[in-house]
Amino acid sequence: MEIVLYQPEIAGNVGAIIRLAANSGISLNLIKPFGFDLQENKIRRAGLDYHDLSNTKTYNSWEEFIETNNNKSICCLSSKGIDSYWDTNLNQFDFLLFGPESIGLPDVIISNYKTITIPMKENSRSINLANSVGIVVFESLRQASVQ
Repeated sequence: MEIVLYQPEIAGNVGAIIRLAANSGISLNLIKPFGFDLQENKIRRAGLDYHDLSNTKTYNSWEEFIETNNNKSICCLSSKGIDSYWDTNLNQFDFLLFGPESIGLPDVIISNYKTITIPMKENSRSINLANSVGIVVFESLRQASVQ
């Protein structure tokens, strides 16, 4: 299972996720356009010196990502999902896809894939992207350890 960030907007979140990817051994895929420059100080500071330790791939577009990974299974994470991440075998998917911080994944993508959610208090809007990825990555690792 690998993490995919679709058009992430906040450098600090991506830096934190790069660090998480390096420490968990889970590959990270980044789909452009980004709301920041990958060389930005904020991403380097959040990722510390983990950039070289993570397996991170970058794609120029959603179309390039899909073309490169056309036989792989994808699960979307969204506040629009109904099924909970903890009721889903996360490791059955090749990719867990997260959307941009301000708007989430577009409906055109969500409509084509299984979409799950992290349960939240009613009337809550969303959980920070880096926190969401951390929650789901460690549930995936937990699930893998008990199988």
